[in-house]
Amino acid sequence: MTSVFSERKQAGAVTTDGGSPGGGQTAVPPVGAAGQVPDFTLALDRRGGTAVLTLTGELDLYRAPEIEDALAEAAGREPDARSEGAHRLTVDLRSVTFIDSTMLGLLLAASRRHKARGAELNVLVGPQTPMTAFEVTGVDRLLAISRDDDGPNARRV
Repeated sequence: MTSVFSERKQAGAVTTDGGSPGGGQTAVPPVGAAGQVPDFTLALDRRGGTAVLTLTGELDLYRAPEIEDALAEAAGREPDARSEGAHRLTVDLRSVTFIDSTMLGLLLAASRRHKARGAELNVLVGPQTPMTAFEVTGVDRLLAISRDDDGPNARRV
C-alpha cells in the first residue's frame, strides 16, 4: 500500500492532500522568502513487514502533524499492532534540505515505539541531509542512521 501526500499553492496558503480515503486537507501557511513555499513531499510505501517513509524538502513544525500520522501509519496505530505494523521502518531523509527540533523529536518518539514493539527504525541520510541538527543535539547517537552517498549501498554513520 502506498500513500502519497503532496502540496499545492492556493492564494497564499498550501493545501496538503492526504492519500487516505476521505482525503482530509490541512492548510499550511506559506514559508520562505516572498511567500515561496518550499517543496515538500511525503510518501509511505508498505510491503509486508517493511515500510519506507520518504520525505523531501523542509521538515519543520508545520509539517509535523502529517509526518507524525505517516509514522503512526507505518507502525500500526495500536501499541500492540505487531501484525499490522512494519517490523522494519526506514525514514529516507536523503532529499531533505532543512530539519528542526520538532522533527528530531518525532523521530526519537517513533524509534522508541518501534523498539518497544521489537521492531527496527532506520534513518537514511545523504550528502545534502542537514546533519548539524542531529549532531548538535546528540540525536545522531540515539538513532540508527545510515548514510547513502552512492545509491543503495547504505552504511552506518
